[in-house]
Amino acid sequence: MAKLPKSIVIEGRRYPTWGLSAKARKQLVNLSLVDAHIAELHQRLAHHYVAREHYQLLLTSALPDPRRQPNVADTSRYFWQSVSKAWAQNHWPLSTSKLALSAFESTSHYRQGDRVLCYVKGYGVVGWGVVEMDTHSTKRHLVWRASVSTLEKALPAKTLKEFSLRHPNRPSQVVSSTADIEGLLSALANKAA
Repeated sequence: MAKLPKSIVIEGRRYPTWGLSAKARKQLVNLSLVDAHIAELHQRLAHHYVAREHYQLLLTSALPDPRRQPNVADTSRYFWQSVSKAWAQNHWPLSTSKLALSAFESTSHYRQGDRVLCYVKGYGVVGWGVVEMDTHSTKRHLVWRASVSTLEKALPAKTLKEFSLRHPNRPSQVVSSTADIEGLLSALANKAA
């Protein structure tokens, strides 16, 4: 049995431990064990707070300097725009270098300067362009930078792994920031040439 103190104070009254019943002494041992466990938890919590502050400092040092001006690569957003096979077969090859974004579904989140990669299910990546605002209205257009001449020349989905990409699974979604986008655009330009 654990060593007990000479006396205990409960609710402002002092009790000598030698005068306690066996049941009361057993509860006193349980209480001291719980108190010891709480003290251990407080000590562990203090260690975790120190670790948290350390990791927060490391995170702060890893963040970019907010005073630094972002360059164009930091502000460019890349999106997949998935279009149906039927739509692509009706509109390909493209007759103009500019396409109204209203031709696609779910394009309300695009803003000027966004890069859009066009993907046709069953074919692959068929082109990419930059979102631009019409100067005389609020309409947005996709100005094609590169597009394949026929759907059969598209970059197939199986080649996307080379660029750390997967084909889109929604009509419009953000392209992963870890992807080799420059490599994909270069491969698409080679197919379009």
